[in-house]
Amino acid sequence: MSEILSTTLLLPVLVLVGLSAGFLLLKLQGGEE
Repeated sequence: MSEILSTTLLLPVLVLVGLSAGFLLLKLQGGEE
């Protein structure tokens, strides 16, 4: 059960990290242009 709990807690964190990383990449690409 601990594995399911840790996965449930990690999913939103990974999503936030992915969104922030993608946003930074888009911001950098837009700044270069």
